[in-house]
Amino acid sequence: MISINKLLNNYLGGQKIPKWQYDDLRIVVEEIGENKMVLDWFSYLQSIETIGWRPKLVTQKLARILANSNKENPLEFYALFCPSYKKGKGVHGFRIDDVGNTSRWGIKMLQDITKKTEKLGFCCKPSRAIFFDVAVEQPEKTITETDDLKINIKNLKKYIPKDMKFELLSELFPFLFDTIGYKGIKIDPLPISQRTLERIIERGKKFYDLFGWTDEQIKERSEVIASSEALVGNTIRYLLPNSIMIYTPTMLERAQVYSGHKFESDPLPIIFPKKEKGS
Repeated sequence: MISINKLLNNYLGGQKIPKWQYDDLRIVVEEIGENKMVLDWFSYLQSIETIGWRPKLVTQKLARILANSNKENPLEFYALFCPSYKKGKGVHGFRIDDVGNTSRWGIKMLQDITKKTEKLGFCCKPSRAIFFDVAVEQPEKTITETDDLKINIKNLKKYIPKDMKFELLSELFPFLFDTIGYKGIKIDPLPISQRTLERIIERGKKFYDLFGWTDEQIKERSEVIASSEALVGNTIRYLLPNSIMIYTPTMLERAQVYSGHKFESDPLPIIFPKKEKGS
């Protein structure tokens, strides 16, 4: 029986790569055997991703999804886009002038990754840009400003390419809007670990300080977001089983929330492209 290292060295053809890249590809070979297309895809992913955010379980899951994909069972890439908000102490509401650089960059990455995956020989469905129109910020104030939200959505749609689907989360999964709504929900007990919640609160302070929020307001909002996003992630897990999330928000810590308590056992497959300057 050929060893894992020999299979991987055969694939690399004597090319020297950093140890972390070698160990990463070794996990892929251990999981699905020697599969050049899948190894090529992971080599590409290593060149564009933020290092350190893809745990072993996600690597294994990605490898299985890729290896099992075909014309009858194509891959599906998607990204979730949050509304763009006005910023400033005491300020609330949705931006109506345009969308932020992060949203535009996210659309580009979603398109680029899908096209590169197809070029590597994989069958892909049209990628999905999903607008996260639930659990909005400061709902007690913004819930009456749905006209501005519609403008915010329209502004984002201007950047969606023709080969990409654009969908509102509320329309893609209507039952989620019935459950979460604009206000969001808080599940007791929370569907994430205390450690994850603390990291989100700590990281979120930089964003919510822009609104002049208190620590208690930040904690309350973090618990609502954790509950709402975990419910969304669980829905995607079962209804879009062959999908891979392109994570575009700035706060990378929050990505864990979509896996809920399954993060340590069966995480949602999420990849983290490197941010460009100004994104």
